[in-house]
Amino acid sequence: MTVKCSKETAQKFILSKQLLFSPRKITGIKGIETVFNALRAIQYDPQNPCGRNVDSSLQARVSNIYPSDYYQWLYEQRKGIEVYDKELTVVPIEDLSLCRGVFPKSRERKLTDFLRDNSSALKDLIKRVEKEGPVCSDNLKKSEKVDIFWEPARWSKVALDSLWKVGELVICRRENGRKYYDLPNRVYGKTFVWRSKKIESELQDECVLRRIKSVGMLRVSGAGAAWLGIGTGREINTVLLKLIKQKKIIEIEINGVKDHYIAISSDLSLLLSLEKQNSSGAMSFLSPLDNLLWDRQMVRNIFGFDYKWEAYTPINSRKLGHYVLPILLGSEFIGRIEPKINRVTS
Repeated sequence: MTVKCSKETAQKFILSKQLLFSPRKITGIKGIETVFNALRAIQYDPQNPCGRNVDSSLQARVSNIYPSDYYQWLYEQRKGIEVYDKELTVVPIEDLSLCRGVFPKSRERKLTDFLRDNSSALKDLIKRVEKEGPVCSDNLKKSEKVDIFWEPARWSKVALDSLWKVGELVICRRENGRKYYDLPNRVYGKTFVWRSKKIESELQDECVLRRIKSVGMLRVSGAGAAWLGIGTGREINTVLLKLIKQKKIIEIEINGVKDHYIAISSDLSLLLSLEKQNSSGAMSFLSPLDNLLWDRQMVRNIFGFDYKWEAYTPINSRKLGHYVLPILLGSEFIGRIEPKINRVTS
């Protein structure tokens, strides 16, 4: 089934699915839970020039909350978990089996090699956590550098991160951004299950549907960073075509846009209802890794807004700045801002 709509309707649909069509109508801890239940994932990034990505993403959608308020939902109520899903991401605990560590092949090989080459030391580390409780990398004395991720890092940090990636440990809390790791069953209970019992094809179908929910609408080609960790473009496209035939998703043709898009079939009534509705006209500052920006080509096609996160771009090659936030007004992107702290000393 192919549905046709205007760019304006597509914009309103995506923003509605992102809880940005009438932002900050939800409030407090309950509002935080509403966002996680709707988006299914929010990417974590440690950089904090004006609030970390999770906080900025939540504050764009929820009123009356403060930085780290989501810790209550995540670490106290244990309704969420930090996993590798696209990148380091916070997800509802019930989604664990759908995002349990799918890595790019280059990183997967390095991870496998590290786990094999350090198996004895890693077993000792797990025994220490079992005996002494949560640890952070600063608690471990082994300080030689290892290069298996983005850049060389201390062995202790790589060891804890690697055990987390394969489900031997979980992140149980953060203090000033520092991660503390503990045994999964001690944190989430004896029923905690890391690996899904579903067959691979069923799992991939659910992963694809879940990723669509995280954005609202994605390209039918299976291309773009929004699909990171799900599979290759060809693999994703094959699943999408199957889901279209099964009527679980609908194909969308947007006036003036070359690419076709897909959305969850149950959202069709929402799409049609938004044609004549107007947004609240509220303004929001979006974090660089906000779910709405996961597919920048989509943002370019549908919203006419070109955005690149330049945090890892060499300084001399940056056009706008290190941590620039897009400004959303109603249904339109109207500019960018790079907030900076200006400390005045007397």
